[in-house]
Amino acid sequence: MASRSKTPPGSRGKQGSSEAEIAARQRALYALPLDQFTRTRDALAKALTAEGHTQEAQAIKKLKRPVVPAWIVNRLAQGQPEHMDQFLSSAHALELAHRRAMSGLATDQLKDANRTFQQSLEVLMKDVNASLSALGRDATGDLIRQVEETLRAAALGTAEERAILARGTLTQPLRSSGFGSLSPLMLVGPAPERPAPKPPKPPPSRRPEKTPARPAPTPHRADAKVLRGPWAPREEEEQIPVRTMPSPKPHAVPAESPAQKRKAHKEAEAETRRQRDVELRQLRREAKQSADEATLAEKNARHNLVRAQAALRTMKAQTLQARRVLETAETQVHRAREALEAAEDLARQAREELQNAEEAERAQTEEAERADEQAAVAERALTQARRHLEQTESHLHR
Repeated sequence: MASRSKTPPGSRGKQGSSEAEIAARQRALYALPLDQFTRTRDALAKALTAEGHTQEAQAIKKLKRPVVPAWIVNRLAQGQPEHMDQFLSSAHALELAHRRAMSGLATDQLKDANRTFQQSLEVLMKDVNASLSALGRDATGDLIRQVEETLRAAALGTAEERAILARGTLTQPLRSSGFGSLSPLMLVGPAPERPAPKPPKPPPSRRPEKTPARPAPTPHRADAKVLRGPWAPREEEEQIPVRTMPSPKPHAVPAESPAQKRKAHKEAEAETRRQRDVELRQLRREAKQSADEATLAEKNARHNLVRAQAALRTMKAQTLQARRVLETAETQVHRAREALEAAEDLARQAREELQNAEEAERAQTEEAERADEQAAVAERALTQARRHLEQTESHLHR
């Protein structure tokens, strides 16, 4: 999975760097092989210091190396920007559809938005598996779970988390806290306006009406609005003049009787109640689904908590055992060091004794050599004395 930055983050000439270039070089750090992060980060900080960007260099020097799940997501964001943009767009559409559904608007769009979100997530997870295979890393279940959970939590999280995900500069994996920003309390604007039901009309007066009743709308009034209940037009809409179609001379239309008016009013109220019941049932189903999802999320969270606590206990036990082994090893090292020091003392004493013995041997050798020389001198003197004696005896015999 290649990064979009073609210049290594730590390599740059003597020319200065703009803020955008510094941000790009900093961003590229998070997609490098993990064993190159610290070395390249320090080189970049040193280069920025040489260029006069002291504050930026100090900030980059403090950057932490990402852990493996966050690093995989960073490489995904920087190596597959089109897929990441599609994923973030689908997450935004899902969030909007969820809010609209909870507001009672276009509930049928929620399933389509969720399906699109899942499809874009599957595309990214295929990219993750391909990247792990190219890197020679095992796609373990725990790693895949952390990567997918990080993608979900960031895409459906805060604006800052989405921005960090888009840049590919995560250092730690993220965990979803329920529904993220898909809160059922966050609605899209105000609820649809529904005019208050009109108060019932008073019973007709026994006195004869002087004003004729308003005639019912005829089919010739194409633009007339006849809806009742929550969709009834506002007063200003009713007062808008409508265009009439040419028609023959209208016949006299009898006025509605009070009984007909009451019947129409009751029918409108019944239709309003029916529509409200339909909406309430839909909201109840969605609320139940949200509650079931929350219950499942809580169950999974508790299960993960139990596993984490068990892993923590195991880790503590292993740490205690390792500490004991370390203490035993330190004791053995201390004893070995003492034995080594004692052996070194003995060796030093032996070397001194050997040196003394060698000096004594050299002295004895020198004394023996002197004795040999003296013996040789004495032997030569004895030989000469014998010759002199022989010569003397020879003269005496003559």
